[in-house]
Formats: sequence, C-alpha cells, structure tokens
Amino acid sequence: MKTEWQSLKQVRGCLLTGIYANQLHVRDDLVLFSSEYILKIKNPDTLKSWYWNVNWFEDGDSDDYLVIKEQETPEPLNYLNEPDLSPHQKHFIISSLFSFEDNLIKTASGYGFKNKNIEILSTLVFEFEESYLLIKTGPVIEARITKMKPNNLGAFIFSCD
Repeated sequence: MKTEWQSLKQVRGCLLTGIYANQLHVRDDLVLFSSEYILKIKNPDTLKSWYWNVNWFEDGDSDDYLVIKEQETPEPLNYLNEPDLSPHQKHFIISSLFSFEDNLIKTASGYGFKNKNIEILSTLVFEFEESYLLIKTGPVIEARITKMKPNNLGAFIFSCD
C-alpha cells in the first residue's frame, strides 16, 4: 500500500511561500495554531506552485495522525481562479496567511511512531537556511518557527528531498 507521503513531489530547493488557514492564530513567539493548514510550495526554477493540505485525525486508540495531501489548488480554502494575475500565480487565496523570508527548503522530513506494520505520522519538519518549521499534530495543529534544530521528534518516517 502506498502512503500519501510516498507520492509527494521533491521540495529541496523549493520555496515555502505561505502558510494559509481559515483561522490562523499566531503567538508572539512565532507559534501558529490551526485545525488545518495549506502550505504553498513554489519551484523557483519552473515558477510552478502546488499545495500541501496538512490535516489530522484521531483513531480509536486516541493516536493523532498527521495527514498530508498534495494538491493543485488551495482547497478547502476560499480562493479565486485568476489566470490573468500572472502565468505562474493562478489562485488568489482568501484566508489568513503567514509568510517569512527564510523560506528556501533544504529538507522536509516526517516523524512519528512505528509499530509493526503501522506508521503514524505526527510531525513534519522543514529545514531552511537559518530556521526550522515544526508542524505537530493534535486537535489543534501547532506550527512553530524556530532557530533551534528540533529534537525528540519520534521515529523517522520519510524525507521529501
């Protein structure tokens, strides 16, 4: 069985141009909270963009799973198709946005728990030139921007670079 992260496009060398959500709560220490995120990723060479829908669910054992779905549109967010904006920007997204300058992706990795034949993805980590973006699952997904390399992430599950 192919899991969702095995079909994700390679993101090394791409730009994370925005973190979108219908309701995005941001603390002063650069910790974001939402029940679902849409990450916009752009290849600087081809100028093509795509999105990762980052969501979660809880199973019967109360384990929280992080779910990543790659998609061509920013659904479920409200957006307008605007092909006239520019040849490489097709969507005008109507939602909360968080962006930052240090957005060139060096690596993107998933961590969680491995138990026999089951892999539970619970954490996604983007490494940039001078910072990290750590996305952790739960009833509210936490996204933390930090200068310090995250640790105690659980078992390594995948790398998307």
